[in-house]
Amino acid sequence: MALAEEPVARLLPAPAACERRPGAFRLGPGTRIRRGDGSATAEAAARFLGARLRERTGLALEVAGPATGRRTAGGERAEVVLELAAEAEAIPREGFTLDAAPDGVRIRGGGAAGLRYGAEALAQLAGPDGAVPALSIRDRPEITRRVFSLDISRGRVPTAAWLERLVALLSRLRYNELLLYTEHTFEFTRHPEIGAGCGGLSAADLRRLDAFAAERAVSLVPCLQTFGHFRRILEIPRYRPLAESDRLWSVSPEEPGTYALLEDLLGEYLPNFSSGWAHLNCDEPVDLGKGKSAARAGREGPAAVFAGHVNRVAEIARALGKRPMIWADVLADHPEALDRLAPDLTLADWWYEADHDFDRVERFREAGRDFLTAAGTSSWSSLFPRLDTALPNIRGHARAAKRYGASGFILTDWGDGGHFNLFGGSLYPLAAGAQAAWGDEDRPEAELAAAFSEQVAGDRSGFAGEFAARLGRLHEAGFPHFNHSPLKTVFFETRLLNARRAPAAEALRSTLDRLRELEAEASKAGLPGEGIGEDWGYSLEASRLAAERGLAWLRYREARRQGGGDPALAGELARLAADQRALGRRFRAAWLRDNRPEGIETALALHRRAAEALTRAAPAYAAAVGSVR
Repeated sequence: MALAEEPVARLLPAPAACERRPGAFRLGPGTRIRRGDGSATAEAAARFLGARLRERTGLALEVAGPATGRRTAGGERAEVVLELAAEAEAIPREGFTLDAAPDGVRIRGGGAAGLRYGAEALAQLAGPDGAVPALSIRDRPEITRRVFSLDISRGRVPTAAWLERLVALLSRLRYNELLLYTEHTFEFTRHPEIGAGCGGLSAADLRRLDAFAAERAVSLVPCLQTFGHFRRILEIPRYRPLAESDRLWSVSPEEPGTYALLEDLLGEYLPNFSSGWAHLNCDEPVDLGKGKSAARAGREGPAAVFAGHVNRVAEIARALGKRPMIWADVLADHPEALDRLAPDLTLADWWYEADHDFDRVERFREAGRDFLTAAGTSSWSSLFPRLDTALPNIRGHARAAKRYGASGFILTDWGDGGHFNLFGGSLYPLAAGAQAAWGDEDRPEAELAAAFSEQVAGDRSGFAGEFAARLGRLHEAGFPHFNHSPLKTVFFETRLLNARRAPAAEALRSTLDRLRELEAEASKAGLPGEGIGEDWGYSLEASRLAAERGLAWLRYREARRQGGGDPALAGELARLAADQRALGRRFRAAWLRDNRPEGIETALALHRRAAEALTRAAPAYAAAVGSVR
């Protein structure tokens, strides 16, 4: 049976244990969803299941009270029963059992989240005709904290409605925490200059989202930068004196005003979250010990400067009732800082390449530290995620988390350079992260793609998963670009002569051929469509244009070297410029569909400058050819 036709293979995440049995249960107009124990938790799960089954099958099923053993006229019980497991039973927290037989279905959950996850599994199993295969599932998470981190500080701040849709998806994929990485995109009342004009979230926005997420077994965790990545704040004249150096990158531990500011910011920000955690970031303080703290770093070492700052900020968070956590990248360069950090500080170790030393977190286990591992979608600095980087990175970090006893796994999604990467592309690695954190990180990719296709993209044929998996591997342009897609670099290139990174014609032709083949297959399959398909359509066309642009650029360079060339090339350059402008307009429409308008200019400027470079080149080339002739 093809994967697209196999219900269990389409579950996302895949269950830890599943036993198939003969027959099937069939949902129908007379089926009732019963809250078996009569609890409010079971009631909420039953109503959630009813809504999901209506989405999947079109059936509007009755949600009833505790089970009574009612049977249909034919003697078959037409019930789906949901109930919480007793504490003494062997169903772990967030785990569940699902037993489907021809005469009914019973779901038992280890807590509210487990019951909800069991309900989601049943919804995923249900076919369009209401058929549910007879089976027995025993499932539980392998990692306790399953976190998704979304960058909202590189320009793109999502609308409240979009954030709620994200939370709903995360809940279905069994992520249980969401971080909104924030540098300046919050409406601080004491420091209104910081969030002015960026479309930042308000305290009311966060409180509403926090409550919405909690109802769906997702904890919204506060995440505010408190050390490096402070440029957007330090560029404001009022705060410039707090900078560590002229780079305006980190706040200085040597300035008393630094801690007064952080007390104000954290004091406004943290109380909007019901979570007991606070992510203080403190990553990449690249000018650590190189400016105002240089003398202290010379005496005591950079590790002492770093740890002193982190401990002081952590104490602010503790005073506000939160347990602090930070990124652990500085400890890779300064391992001696580990013993200087407060013992209750949780560490999140990140690196986003495929060949990372994932086992380096063993030192945290040996030191008795609470820690998480952190992978990336590799969607940033790309037109579509770099899956040959993202998937091994996700698997490696999840495997290390399990091997060394991490308390959690984080999947990060960044927006470097103006957040020109549309979120629809990140959905495939998002699904891979959900699978890796919950269960088997080595699930066959063909199965993952089929599950993603149906459960995230809403395509039962399986092609959507194949499309994403293939497009995510088309980045080759003939040169390496660390932490970037080379094809994206060609797409936005403005230096048509003497470029720092020159593409290779053979690599571009190969990529272009594969893109055109995928484009033809997608068109035949009816993709891309609305919603995430619009993001995919943009990414596919932008990738194709990048390859075409690179090939035209190489012809242009060669012709200029030789003092002549093909007169038709001027027209091609003008056509490419028009196509790039059209893609800029498509990008703008996609951004405004889901995100606040503020912050879009950086990304639009990249499109505009790239198109202008082609526009300038076309008449110049035509004139050069004409003069030679």
